[in-house]
Parts: sequence; structure tokens; C-alpha cells
Amino acid sequence: MLSRIAPLWCKMAVGLSCRAISTTCLSLKNQAGKYRATSDRSRMLTYEMAQRPHHIGVRKAWLTWHSQNLEEFRQTQPYQVAQDEIIRRFIHGFLHQNLTVDGRELIIKRRGNCVYIAGFLQHSQRLDIRRIYWMFGFTEEFLSLLLKQPVKLELQFVEKETDLAYNYI
Repeated sequence: MLSRIAPLWCKMAVGLSCRAISTTCLSLKNQAGKYRATSDRSRMLTYEMAQRPHHIGVRKAWLTWHSQNLEEFRQTQPYQVAQDEIIRRFIHGFLHQNLTVDGRELIIKRRGNCVYIAGFLQHSQRLDIRRIYWMFGFTEEFLSLLLKQPVKLELQFVEKETDLAYNYI
């Protein structure tokens, strides 16, 4: 009886080990910078999100016009990654009610010693013009003191997040 079970068990063990190793290419179809389409076309894309990654130097060239591409600025790259994370977290925490597209459209540009933060905010009925100016001034001053370099905000307000829609996929 055991002699009949042993060959069957060996075949199963060999079959399992062969199935666990795949020699074919992965077909997950994940690609960086491309958004997967939905069946009901409900995902909103802005203009920057709709552009393909290989257009970064052509159609999205304004994202690359900053001084950090120069050779001597590459030594401070780890500090800039940390600074970008601090800026994004502060903006996300301080202006969380007004961020559009979950803050993914926030662009941080560096020109020389100055940091420019560009993006869109959603206008709400609770904000008056005094509060908006105070929030902008406080954000610029706080980030300037924290990062020890001038920070300028170039944020624009839109009525609805759907006003930014370029395409739906």
C-alpha cells in the first residue's frame, strides 16, 4: 500500500515545485505614469495626469524648468527630498479642506535659492479673502523660517474640482 502512495506523493511534490516557479513574463500590465481606465469612465484626469511619461520634456517641460538639473545642485538632493516631503505634509495638513485631487497636483519648483509651490485649491464658502491672505502669508513665512530659504506660493482657486478635468477614463 505504501509503495503505491509514495510514487503518487513524489509526483505531486514535483508538480507543486514546478508550479511555484514561473519562467514566463509577468502580465500584471502595471505601467508607471499611466492611469488604468475604468469601465464607467469615472476617473478624472487633469492635463498633467493625462500626458504620457515620455512627454515629460516636451509637453510637460514647464515641470523641468528649474535650477536643480544643474550639476552642482545634485549634492543636496537628499535634503531636497526631505524638504519636499515636509512641504507636502504641511500643505496637506494646513489646507486639507481646499486641496484638489488629493494634493497630487501640488508642484514644488526651485529656482536658485527660492522655492515655488504651485497648484490648485478648491474654493469653499467658509473662506473669506482675509483668511485666504492670512493663510498664504502664514504658509510662506512658516515654510521660509523652517527651510531657511524664501518660499513663494503660486496657488489658484477653482470653484469645483471637476473644473480641472481634462479627460475621464
